[in-house]
Amino acid sequence: MTIDLRASNTPGDPASRGEIEAVIFDLDGVLADTEVIHLEASRRVIAPAELNLEEYAQFIGGGWQPYVSWIEVTYGIPVAEFDARYTPAIVEALRFGPSPAMTGADALVRAVVRRDLRVAVASMSKREWVEPTLEAIGLRALFPLVVTLDDIERPKPDPEIYLHAAALLGVAPEACIAVEDSVHGVASAAAAGMRVVQVRQASLPSDPQPGAHAVIDSFLDFDLAWLDGQPVGPRA
Repeated sequence: MTIDLRASNTPGDPASRGEIEAVIFDLDGVLADTEVIHLEASRRVIAPAELNLEEYAQFIGGGWQPYVSWIEVTYGIPVAEFDARYTPAIVEALRFGPSPAMTGADALVRAVVRRDLRVAVASMSKREWVEPTLEAIGLRALFPLVVTLDDIERPKPDPEIYLHAAALLGVAPEACIAVEDSVHGVASAAAAGMRVVQVRQASLPSDPQPGAHAVIDSFLDFDLAWLDGQPVGPRA
């Protein structure tokens, strides 16, 4: 199912139509169903204290520093200590656990590549988590450009990461489709002036966001005509 929450997403909306030159994907919750893995890693580090889903969800798709600062204030675990214990837990889960690949992600990325469109990942995770995640889902070779938290100063919902990715790809933001899942991610891509598709396929989906041109339940609902410049939104 594809829904549209943007009152401005009409055939005359310049942000929803025109030639597409690139597609930029978020990673966690989009290409990989990894938010549960990150939540469980946090719980392992703070145990025997508890972290509930509602507390964790407010940080999905946003910056790492606000999250670890909150952890330090809430649980008394210094940022450096949390960092040192968190990364090995994530990497171990990715390397030795079941693949977190999102169904349909591989096919969509390959459809983008077949059209000779430029492609990138724009993730608010650290590169030391992003690389093993892409390896775990078998997509690392398809992404010549991977932009991470380490490459920017201002996290989502600031548009910096998407603007930076577009600049590195050599394309205008309005010629990009951004595929996102989270509140912060959709806001970031929309603020960058991109056409935004929110996918709600992850185990921890965010509510449909009004900043998205289209909201889809799975990659099976992604209209490949969008890649060819058709307006991003529900099928007529």
